[in-house]
Amino acid sequence: MTLQTFEQQTDPTILKRGKEYFKNGAVVYTDQDESGLWTAEVEGSEVYSVEIALKGKGEIATVFCDCPHEVDICKHAVAVLYAIKEQLKTIKIKPVKKAKKLSFADLVGKVTRPELQAFVEAYASNDKKFKAQFELYFAHKDERIDLKQKYTDLVKKTIRSHTSHGFVDYQATNALSREMDTILSKASESINTDNFKDGLTIVEVILKQLVMEVIRNCDDSSGKLGDTITEAIELLGTVAESDLCSRELKEYLFTFLDTELSNGTYFDYGDYGYDLFEVYRNLAVLLFKEKEFFLFLDRKIERKASERYNEYRAEFFIKQKILFYQEMGNEQKAEKLALENLEIVEIRQGMVQKAMDRKDYISAKILINEGIWIAEQKVNIGTVSEWKKVLLKIAELEGDVERVRYYTAGFAFNYGFSPVYYQQWKRTFSKQEWEKEFNQLIEKRTTQIKALANKNKGNRWWSAEYNLLAILAPIYVEEKQWNELFELVKGFPKLNTLLQYLPVLASEFPAEMTELFIPALIQSGDEGSSRSHYAQLVADMKKVLKAIPESREKINKVAESLKLKYPRRPAMLDELNKLK
Repeated sequence: MTLQTFEQQTDPTILKRGKEYFKNGAVVYTDQDESGLWTAEVEGSEVYSVEIALKGKGEIATVFCDCPHEVDICKHAVAVLYAIKEQLKTIKIKPVKKAKKLSFADLVGKVTRPELQAFVEAYASNDKKFKAQFELYFAHKDERIDLKQKYTDLVKKTIRSHTSHGFVDYQATNALSREMDTILSKASESINTDNFKDGLTIVEVILKQLVMEVIRNCDDSSGKLGDTITEAIELLGTVAESDLCSRELKEYLFTFLDTELSNGTYFDYGDYGYDLFEVYRNLAVLLFKEKEFFLFLDRKIERKASERYNEYRAEFFIKQKILFYQEMGNEQKAEKLALENLEIVEIRQGMVQKAMDRKDYISAKILINEGIWIAEQKVNIGTVSEWKKVLLKIAELEGDVERVRYYTAGFAFNYGFSPVYYQQWKRTFSKQEWEKEFNQLIEKRTTQIKALANKNKGNRWWSAEYNLLAILAPIYVEEKQWNELFELVKGFPKLNTLLQYLPVLASEFPAEMTELFIPALIQSGDEGSSRSHYAQLVADMKKVLKAIPESREKINKVAESLKLKYPRRPAMLDELNKLK
């Protein structure tokens, strides 16, 4: 379907109604971006958003309208197609020879005041949206205008135009965020010109409507609506921090936030509540609202502490209370509250850091060991690990070699192999000491695997060779003991294993590694059943050829043998023919 043929390819009834919409001026807005996507708005029973993508010579690639009618092309889209066709026709009629086009600013400068007034009045009478935006833009000229109500009506109407059956889908959410950004830009402009009252009013309306009415019932997978909300919160922060904003307005903002933050929705659907709370806390410090701030926090802490699944939120408010004390210069109360809440990891971490700063390592270790016990009760392995890393740091500061060895050995092996901690552990030994320690390590690990092998006799899913490789191979790589590593690989010559150690063994054992690869590659070919598998097989062959150039003849023979073996697998033959 194209702009030239859509009339012949559209249902006559829909075509007729769409043409009537166009002729009656229902298409109130059209715009085209650089990619060729046209966006438009059509006034029907509601304001509907239409998107039409054109490509090539007027070819209609996609058509979307957020109206409830489930048809390929609705009357609103037809009206927009007529509008696009008319607009493109107008563009084409431009004369070939013309004077240099005036800039928009120059053009406005040439328009007389009566002409401009006549244009605005005429345009406003035909375009209700333009009229509303004009009234809002110049609301400060008329004290009778209720700016808050005007923006509330505008935002609600905009939200309704993108809502279908109480939900804003992915595409509509993106379109809504663009329109909200346009409205929010007016707030930003007001704030940047020190018109804090109007800017605050606009942000307040957008925040309440988007968070309370939209965010719970929309698909914001792209995060664009969330970005709009975050930007609105940042503007509130700008107002709160501005020295030019009156205390009266800051008092109003503090009260607004006190009310809004009582609603859990701000916390339940993103970090909006936590970001807003930072603005709230800063205002409480600035305005000396200690009493009001603590009343709010105590309500939150008491409520959230009783809710099993909101432990994080309760801890957040306790930490905020401590931070407020610190910002108000009351370190004594801050420390007292911290000591009462040491079960919160971040608070305990702060106390540990203070003890370490004053080199009171005994107190620091007591705090850490208590923290480890709490974390173990909660089965929080990550927190246990982090606490042990601090104990390692203290051991280093104290020069306690035995404790450094204990923790570095644990981190080197207990959470998967860590080359960094392994090397740190190794550096605590002299060359002679390390040789003995290393031999004991290999013997201990080997004995453990053998003991497990005896327990798993008859278990065909358990392999001593694989487990020896998994445990010892990383150690041999670190020590560059290639002979020992090759013996382990030879004991478990699976294709993935061979590929994993190919980079370090190719130069040391080119012929031997080639011999191990041949049966592994043949087995991979035998097990293949899809083009993607065959493509991966060829990619693996190329890796071998790159690492061991002298293996070319034997790898080519593997490919030829597979072709002969499976002449009825065209995908395999096709991929193997790509081997060069």
